Amino acid sequence: MKILVTGGSGFIGSHIIEKLSKDKTNEILIFDIAKPDISHPKNVKYIDGDICYKTSIDKHIKNCEEVYDCAGVLGTHELVFQTERAIDTNIKGAFNVIQSCLDFNVKRVFHPTKPFFKNHWENTYTISKITAENFVRMYKNVYDMDVTILRWMNASGPRQHLYPVRKFIPIAICQAILGKDIEIYGTGKQTVDIIDVRDIADIAINSTRNGLGKIDKIYDVGSGHAVSCNDVAEFILKKIKSKSKIKHLPMRVGEALDTKIVAKSHNELLNKLNMKLQYSFEDTIDACIEYMKSLDINFLNKAYEFFEK
Repeated sequence: MKILVTGGSGFIGSHIIEKLSKDKTNEILIFDIAKPDISHPKNVKYIDGDICYKTSIDKHIKNCEEVYDCAGVLGTHELVFQTERAIDTNIKGAFNVIQSCLDFNVKRVFHPTKPFFKNHWENTYTISKITAENFVRMYKNVYDMDVTILRWMNASGPRQHLYPVRKFIPIAICQAILGKDIEIYGTGKQTVDIIDVRDIADIAINSTRNGLGKIDKIYDVGSGHAVSCNDVAEFILKKIKSKSKIKHLPMRVGEALDTKIVAKSHNELLNKLNMKLQYSFEDTIDACIEYMKSLDINFLNKAYEFFEK
């Protein structure tokens, strides 16, 4: 089977490719503006491509049976000041992918989206992802496309990038390893729902291949376990045996105070797929810490300094 994964060099995309590549009959294309920073087996090929240009997608999508659209510009506070870039990639790019899938009769498409917060206009990222989701829904309904749409909660696990986009868990682990204060914006009472990236990859593939693209409902991909940022930081400090302290900072533009994130429809999704999550919150944090400790200390210092500028 020929499969194209946009954003396949990224955190989640690379794990989806890792799962797909285990079937040696699959021919998998990584379609990304960045080269992958890990090695892949021979049935995986890297394509230097940008979803902002539909002609580039068209060139490589021919004869693909599945497309996993994982490309996107990430960030909450960061994208408030990079709105045009987010529109180009997260909206126009997503439109290009779904139109190309329609034009070339792709059998199954996977499109991830985000959970709703207190409002739909919280920041540029929220607006761009919800807009893209609405376009994909329209195509799914108008053209009777097989498109699976899932809402990812807080994806975490090994290989998550430290920068340029600030993600709470990897930067908190970095700060704890370096003996720096763990910085939390706001009160720290805001919750996250940690879902392991390896579980996400399994769920994305199984959902795409088990008929969810033919139903209207959009399911949450999470654990259903809400944990505060303060509690996550305390857990990290304990696991690393770090003497770092927790430091609270004013909320950033584009982020709401004390937001509560937790999956609600995940159990129904898992029951439909006859699946169970393989990784607990503790397993995921342990894997993140192990990965971060494997990185060069100079790289960790560089990441820390990036956000201290």
